[in-house]
Amino acid sequence: MYGIKRLARTSAWCVAATALALLVSACGTVRQTSGPALARGDKVAVVSIANYTETPDAGKSAESIAANTLRAGGIADVRIAPADSNRNSLFDTTQRADGDKALEWARSQNARYVLSGAVEEWRYKTGVDGEPVVGVTFELIDVSNGAVVWSATGTRTGWSRSGLSGVATSLIARVLSPLQARQ
Repeated sequence: MYGIKRLARTSAWCVAATALALLVSACGTVRQTSGPALARGDKVAVVSIANYTETPDAGKSAESIAANTLRAGGIADVRIAPADSNRNSLFDTTQRADGDKALEWARSQNARYVLSGAVEEWRYKTGVDGEPVVGVTFELIDVSNGAVVWSATGTRTGWSRSGLSGVATSLIARVLSPLQARQ
């Protein structure tokens, strides 16, 4: 009798652990190419992140989080491109058209790479729970030839008590994790 209860309890724990693992893994997706081996001394320029959402300044928020994530990952010199005063930065969707300008600025900073990207989703879902949801795409461009050497996209949904910035920080850290400096 004791063995049956123990087996039932162990089975229940296994089912619960499997269900939790499936639930947590369903909360986000990241797809990426293999990244280059970055060194601590590599200089990375973070340029304007396009904002394709209805949330003002979502691109600027993603930019700041990405720059900090790169620094925390061991990249010592991360530069953020200055904002263009002639542009409406709240809903900046012109990032692709300014690629040459961004590369030119990065070259003037002697950067080895440029990190660019877009925010596709940055909001709280409507409804009773109002979960935060974030979707981002990043590209790492070699300044010397303008080639994309790494790219990634990711989405993540938080729980109803999660904050949008926490979900965004967690997702961007996960997406940019291959770009950590190697010793």
